[in-house]
Amino acid sequence: MTQKGKLGIIFATLVVIGGGLVVYWLAWGSHGLVAGFNSEFMVRDDGYPGLKKLYGLDFGTDNVRQMETGLMYKACRDGDVDVICGFSTDGLLGAYNLKMLEDDKDFWPPYYACPVVRGDTLSRHPELREALGKLAGRIDNDTMQDLNYRATQAQSEQEVARAFLVEVGLIEEGAEPGDGSAGEVVVASKNFTEQAILGDMMGLLIEHETNLAVTRKRNLSTLACNTALQAGDVDMYAEYTGTALVTHLKMKPRKDPEEVYDIVEREYKDRWDLVWLEPFGFENRYTLTMRPDRAKELGIETISDLARYVNEHND
Repeated sequence: MTQKGKLGIIFATLVVIGGGLVVYWLAWGSHGLVAGFNSEFMVRDDGYPGLKKLYGLDFGTDNVRQMETGLMYKACRDGDVDVICGFSTDGLLGAYNLKMLEDDKDFWPPYYACPVVRGDTLSRHPELREALGKLAGRIDNDTMQDLNYRATQAQSEQEVARAFLVEVGLIEEGAEPGDGSAGEVVVASKNFTEQAILGDMMGLLIEHETNLAVTRKRNLSTLACNTALQAGDVDMYAEYTGTALVTHLKMKPRKDPEEVYDIVEREYKDRWDLVWLEPFGFENRYTLTMRPDRAKELGIETISDLARYVNEHND
């Protein structure tokens, strides 16, 4: 367990009483391995609840910390938690030298990122298909991981997105967007760095390849993006095939990437008139992640190894 797990965890609560600042120290012990998960992972079928069912992995109530995604990696590196729900294209995985555990029971389906657009929006603005199609196959896993890392180094997501589009020749340096005379579309993105970058790439390409104006809606949850797209409150966002299959369609995971894409493409069109365009080219799957020295010390290579250790040592 972490050093904090051995000694018990101490929290300071600051309370203002009568104009004075009172500090209350609360402490309790923490036994076994401590996990840090973001809020979505805590409730999604392809998150912690599903891992409990398939792997029997249960850290116990007192050993799971709900954390913001951006804080998890540092907490794992610094030993504040032992295990986090990482993302395979996150730039901090490599920067912090963290280890992804093998999903030895094939719990997670493929998670290829694609633009998803309302059918009626494409009917009104068919030029969107060609504009967004310029991103098809352009971004592999290493590239996405690098873009995510750039956004942690004092660059905004929009700066990262624009620089990439210039680097690969999709827009020219210094190019101005269209005049917006063809109407407006709304591009949404989820509440993490990669999504902001993808949303900005889509928006910038539309602005430079068409005369459509783009409004951006940022920092939405997965559920909010999907609901807004179905309701017509947004016109498009980037979604992942595995998320669509398990979370939105409530279907069982499958392992073949083409089969999963075909299923979500067909079901989204039939149910909601939503159109999946060609994949960007990379896959961002969930992972369970540890510090490599900690994993080696405990003999943990796979999620099954982790489940066995947790079940033996966590209260």
